[in-house]
Amino acid sequence: MRPTVTQRFFNLLAATLVLALLGGSSGCDWRNPSATDQTISGTIEADEVHIASRYGGRVERILAREGDALTAGATLIELDAAELKARRDYSAALLEEMVNGPRREEIAAARQEWEALTADLEFARSEDKRARELFAVRAVSATERDRATSRLAMLDKQAAAARSRFELLTAGTRPERVAQVRAQLAEIDAQLREMRILAPTNCILEVLNVKVGDVLAPNREAATLLLNDHLWVRVFVPEPWLRHLQVGQKAVVKPDASPNETFPGVIEQISRAAEFTPRNVQTHDERMRQVFGVKIGLPNPGGRLRAGMSLEADFPSLPAELARPGSKPAAPPTRAPATGTKN
Repeated sequence: MRPTVTQRFFNLLAATLVLALLGGSSGCDWRNPSATDQTISGTIEADEVHIASRYGGRVERILAREGDALTAGATLIELDAAELKARRDYSAALLEEMVNGPRREEIAAARQEWEALTADLEFARSEDKRARELFAVRAVSATERDRATSRLAMLDKQAAAARSRFELLTAGTRPERVAQVRAQLAEIDAQLREMRILAPTNCILEVLNVKVGDVLAPNREAATLLLNDHLWVRVFVPEPWLRHLQVGQKAVVKPDASPNETFPGVIEQISRAAEFTPRNVQTHDERMRQVFGVKIGLPNPGGRLRAGMSLEADFPSLPAELARPGSKPAAPPTRAPATGTKN
């Protein structure tokens, strides 16, 4: 059955529409994806620091509030240190006494004591000699002789002790003893420093876990700090992108809060292992779905970026023809099949 004129008209119209659609598709370069095909989303993160005191103590003062921007060395918390200060004063006074040595009056008194006992010792020797001689001629008893001998031995020991005391005073304190007291003083100073909890670097006080009057146990977390000067975002890129990315390369991020503004970034780390990988990667499409984590450091000198912000990241080093798997480019145009029938 031959087609009517009306059917022939509609067949020609359908063929024209198909050619127009295919022509529009062929007019777009199917090998150049849009810019969004190379955009990866992520969330800004910040390194956290959990600070504590190694020795603990009762909280005496709190000098910062949650949300405060702190500079390196700023004091957050002060602990009660009255007992430590008293111990330090004692050790410092003892060290000063050791370094200065004994007073001249003490040395003179020790010398006089030694000289007096030495004189007594010489007299006791003569008495002992005389008692022995008298005992030999039966002029004195054995008891008197023994008494003189005992007194001589006692004075000999006392004179030796007095001489040792005098020599110790003149020699001064042993260096080892001075070093020991210095070490004790240094330990107390270290404990006193731990009585003040400081900000280790420029940061923001995120969480404060204590209040005035609390007893903080040793090494118990007192506060959580955010290092806001070094923010970063971890994005996940497909495997074909890896050969175009290297640590140290530039990146550009655009926060959702400022869609018309971009911020620079630097690639700091590229993961060695793939994420979200099927157990058995057997097909080309499955390999294309493998992603690798890329950490982008975000300098934040003005403090405009904040942890938790969502953003989009681009890598200028990626070639224009490289698209993200999943955003498939259009297929190349094909010739339209003939439609309609000949008369």
